[in-house]
Amino acid sequence: MELREGNAGANTVADHLRVLDAALAQIPHSSQAKILVRVDGAGATHGLLKRLQALNTTRRTVRYTAGWTITPEDERAIARLPEAAWETPCDRTARSKRATSSPS
Repeated sequence: MELREGNAGANTVADHLRVLDAALAQIPHSSQAKILVRVDGAGATHGLLKRLQALNTTRRTVRYTAGWTITPEDERAIARLPEAAWETPCDRTARSKRATSSPS
């Protein structure tokens, strides 16, 4: 979170990058090998996602999630995906939920 003056404009990618850099600077070096970043729709900018991808190295894995409210347009686009585009979800042990679920 970044506290800004009351007359500051809307969040920008520069704001997002500054907050990301400040957050990463607080992580102890011994804990920097695997990092997970979560942003909401306001933070899902191309610039921030590009920076997150660029943080991956042979010694560090950075994963991220970006969430947003699904709109009717999103739902229509999802409905147009072919069946082959979908994968069976896995539980935390990487077993197929379809294979482990009981019949209905």
